[in-house]
Amino acid sequence: MSDKVKGILIAVIIIIIGFLGFCGYGFISQKLTANEGIEHLEQKEYQQAYEKFHKASGKFTLIWTKQKTDVMFYEGEALYQLERYDDAVSIYNKLIEKKESRGYSFKAFCYMGKGETQEALEVCNQGIAALPQAGDIYCTKYGILANQKKYQEGLEVLEKALKQKELEDKQEVLFSRISAYESMFEYDTAYKYAKEYVKAYPKDKKGKKELTFLETR
Repeated sequence: MSDKVKGILIAVIIIIIGFLGFCGYGFISQKLTANEGIEHLEQKEYQQAYEKFHKASGKFTLIWTKQKTDVMFYEGEALYQLERYDDAVSIYNKLIEKKESRGYSFKAFCYMGKGETQEALEVCNQGIAALPQAGDIYCTKYGILANQKKYQEGLEVLEKALKQKELEDKQEVLFSRISAYESMFEYDTAYKYAKEYVKAYPKDKKGKKELTFLETR
């Protein structure tokens, strides 16, 4: 191998190492900046939190990571708390493009914050159509309907979810079903499902609490 070729290879290796180092720095810097944002969020300092999360989300990383996803959700949360709902929706749209089911749920919450209930329900419908196994979206739609006291309609949404094979967040859906029957004053049915829930998830404290409550009805 000629000295010229060796020189080229060494230069390429140096460039690759430098690039990977730059990417690693971006990842670490993103995490540290996001941690500062979390501290502000916990203190309800939403503007400062947003600024940190926005800065963190702009950090360069070689690939899209779970950390990047989490940072963007935090950024959306800060914007939501600031009642900058349209800006938050823009963040959640980017996450929806990455097939993040929570993006649909939080986008729906933004429309609820704006008082646009029908638009919020439509977002849920879009999410269910795109990700039919995502149980959290069904629960969000149920919550919106329950807020309108449309418990029967909400229950139908949950039953539709439970018909899905390989349903994600099934535990959340099952607990919401108990709440639905309880809200309709169908305590016997709620009690039956509460017993099934506690049997399936014996370590869940809220399930045990709900069962104890229903035993007194």
